[in-house]
Amino acid sequence: RAQMQAPRKSTNFAQLKSNYRAIFAHPHARVCYAAVFIEGSCVLGVFPFVAAFLADLGEPRLSIAGLVIAGFAVGGLVYTSSVSRLLPWLGERGLMIGGGLLVAGQLLVVAWGPSWQAQLVSFVAMGCGFYMIHGSLQTFSSEISVEARGTAVGLHAFFFFLGQTAGPLAYGYGISSIGKVPSLLIAAAVVLAMGITSAMLLRHKPVRDA
Repeated sequence: RAQMQAPRKSTNFAQLKSNYRAIFAHPHARVCYAAVFIEGSCVLGVFPFVAAFLADLGEPRLSIAGLVIAGFAVGGLVYTSSVSRLLPWLGERGLMIGGGLLVAGQLLVVAWGPSWQAQLVSFVAMGCGFYMIHGSLQTFSSEISVEARGTAVGLHAFFFFLGQTAGPLAYGYGISSIGKVPSLLIAAAVVLAMGITSAMLLRHKPVRDA
């Protein structure tokens, strides 16, 4: 029995190159992609070191480290359940600045090194702050290119995961060179600067009446 096969479409590399050029020419692209790279590096990059940090505090159980990191996901649920109230109150600029403050503050808590119970609460707050920034950046990334929206959002994910890969390397080098506390203080300052800068530079394009 003959099978119907959809005709294969060849990749239009000229169009692909044109899409990438248009995306990176957009001023929001540089801000969004740099910001999500910093998110991945400074926030998710610290996760592999949580168990070691807790072990230094006298808590060697890996299950506890996993529980602390799981608090980050709970923070995401807190964000999703409260964003409908936060957005009208703070606006997108307020979400990015507030998220930067919240994440930076929790990195300082991790640097201080309280009990694992306190760090669990801190990671919940960190997760909420992270998604306050990340959700806003994702919205702006989706508006970078109407014609190549999938590519623009795909680059958003690419730079985020690239940062997630680079983060542990940067933290590992920093911790071995200057120590845990200075490394986390630098990460906190970078995240805060990223949130403020993103809030200052990102603006929605005004909608014109037909």
